[in-house]
Amino acid sequence: MPEVTNPYREPLKRPLTQHERDLIKWLIEHGDSRANHLLSQLDRLSVASKCTCGCPTIDFALDGEPVASKGEQLISDALGEVDGMPVGVMLFQTNDRLSTLEVYSLPGTKMEFSLPAIGSIHGY
Repeated sequence: MPEVTNPYREPLKRPLTQHERDLIKWLIEHGDSRANHLLSQLDRLSVASKCTCGCPTIDFALDGEPVASKGEQLISDALGEVDGMPVGVMLFQTNDRLSTLEVYSLPGTKMEFSLPAIGSIHGY
């Protein structure tokens, strides 16, 4: 069977940036307390793909293996701000493996934007 590609994702193979690591850590520490054990995966995570729409959403690989997104569960959900624009920030896991960091514009935008500063993030 041919490999199915997602037109909304661009394959990527790179380490996490420090900002991504810090944001993921913050989301785990301020999200569902049952997911705190996932902090131990931070040093083993890398980026497997990114969203193609211009948002900073990324999908993870754990120990070099991409983590499936099918069956993802939300473990942290917060609001933040990027250049005055409100954004939503969500962290997902699949089968006890960190899978996706999703960042989306609340008003909607077709322009590329970056991750929110951690100081701008708060819960609902």
